[in-house]
Amino acid sequence: MIQRSTAFPLTLSESAMVLHTALTGSTQDDLASLWRDNAVPEYTILIADTQSAGRGRVGRSWFSLPEKSLLASVVVEVPAAVGPNLGWVTLIGAIAAHAAIIQATGARNISLSWPNDVVVDLGADEHSYRKLAGILGEYCGRRGDLVGIILGFGLNISLEATELPTPQAASLVSAGLTTPSRDQIASLWLRELKARLEAFERSGGEPTEALAEINTICSTLRPGITVGRPRDTPVFGRGVAILPDGSLKVETESGPVVVSSGEVALMGMQPPITPSNSPATNPMENA
Repeated sequence: MIQRSTAFPLTLSESAMVLHTALTGSTQDDLASLWRDNAVPEYTILIADTQSAGRGRVGRSWFSLPEKSLLASVVVEVPAAVGPNLGWVTLIGAIAAHAAIIQATGARNISLSWPNDVVVDLGADEHSYRKLAGILGEYCGRRGDLVGIILGFGLNISLEATELPTPQAASLVSAGLTTPSRDQIASLWLRELKARLEAFERSGGEPTEALAEINTICSTLRPGITVGRPRDTPVFGRGVAILPDGSLKVETESGPVVVSSGEVALMGMQPPITPSNSPATNPMENA
């Protein structure tokens, strides 16, 4: 059952509606349905104790244990006029999540892994990055000149090392970081998200500020990365820059390659996303 909870401050004069549920299939689906029914305003956030059908990118399942992770979705509305740059809303969600986690924990070893994962550097070697959190952006619908987007935020908070689903995953606890409450992180995320989306909209949908920020905090911009691509061969090389369209430029032995869709392997190779490698059999998203 979804219940209204306390509001989170967005600005000095605005607050966000907070909804809570002990168990749901997916906060993404629940919130999308509420928005389409005109039952919730922009920046409403839904937080679940546990999910039975949580998902990440390309349909992967998202592993969690009850009350040990932040499982949240927020609905935002952006002008349809942003057009080709609509994908930046998800990237901005990841940038905001990165900022919120740093504020909540004080950690200095947190960064973004392109395109939308928050990782912690455990410092063991060049493959020491582990996934803490992921952002999922999904188109929800359109109301007049506004497009609704549901942003999902999954963060491993208090999972012990033995409870993590794969070696690629980490939690705030397993990384030895401060463990703030779910509400504290969610509230910080909303404020960071709103500030960045307002800047994005003021610029007419040009990601000027977000582009500069992501190129500062992205740990994918380093030598020795492997990028898996959907239905294509992997790319090996040095991450050079995130480009204005949100794609990743990689310098390879054969010259520069621009990757518009893919994911960076944290440990070893990840399989390419193909029709035969279906969401039902893909590795878990917080792996």
